[in-house]
Amino acid sequence: MNKAIAALAASAIGLGLMAAAAPTASATDVKHASISCTTPKDANANYSWANGINSVTVYFNNHCSHKVSAGIVVEDVQDGRLDIYCMVTNGGTKGKHKFDIGAQNKVKRIQKGCSL
Repeated sequence: MNKAIAALAASAIGLGLMAAAAPTASATDVKHASISCTTPKDANANYSWANGINSVTVYFNNHCSHKVSAGIVVEDVQDGRLDIYCMVTNGGTKGKHKFDIGAQNKVKRIQKGCSL
C-alpha cells in the first residue's frame, strides 16, 4: 500500500471515529417556534432548540425590523412548575444563546413576551 492510500485510509478511519463519538440531537428532538413581526407584517422571528442535560441552546433568526422579546418557558419535570427566561433579539439578526436551566427543567415553549 503506498503512503497516500495509507494516509487516506487512516484519515477516513479517524473521521469515522470522530463522527461516531459526537452525540447529536435527532431531528425529532429539535423543537421550533415563531413570533410574528409587527413590521414587516409577513415576517417572523424564528427559534429552534433541543433540550440538553443541564442547559438548552436556543437558536434564533429575527426577520423583523424591530427588537423581539421572547419568553423561554421552562417546566420542572418533577412538579410541573413553570419559570421563564427572557431573550431579546435585535431586528435583522441571527445567532444563539445558551441558558443554564438545570437538570430537572426542560423548555416547554417559546412565547411572545417575557411574562407567564
